Order: sequence, then structure tokens, then C-alpha cells
Amino acid sequence: MIDKKYDSSDLKQILNRLRAMIDSTDHSVQTRRFDAFGIEALQVSYDQLTKIWTVREHREIRQFQFDDIDLVAIEIYDVLHDFKLIY
Repeated sequence: MIDKKYDSSDLKQILNRLRAMIDSTDHSVQTRRFDAFGIEALQVSYDQLTKIWTVREHREIRQFQFDDIDLVAIEIYDVLHDFKLIY
């Protein structure tokens, strides 16, 4: 369940992009960039064989792995929200 503090329209857009990564068939590893103000804040990869999501944050230079799409969406939302607060 997604916490109510999150903007549902932003989370919906993020989830739509993540679901498109699952559905894509052109490569076994799908990668997408997420940015704010035209600056890349993080990169997300999805390995369709292992079903593992990898989130690479650029500002903090850290990386996380998830096996749940909702957790990935919340992490993306949090990183973008924090990134926007800085600028």
C-alpha cells in the first residue's frame, strides 16, 4: 500500500514508466533515466531474467536493488522530491 503523503499522479506516472520497462521486449535489461529540471537524478534498470530492479542515485552516488515495483516507485519519488527541494 502506498502512503498518502505521496502525490498519486506523480506516483502513477512513475509506475507507468516502470511497467513499460517490464513489458518491453527489445532488451533483457531495461534502463530508464529519471530527471528533474532537465538534470538526471537517478537511473533505473530492470533485469527481466532475474526480475531485479537496480536504482542508481547520482547525487548521493549510491545504488539499491529491489524485487518489488512499488518500493522502486517510492524510492524514485523520494529521490526526485528531494532533488527538487535542493534546486
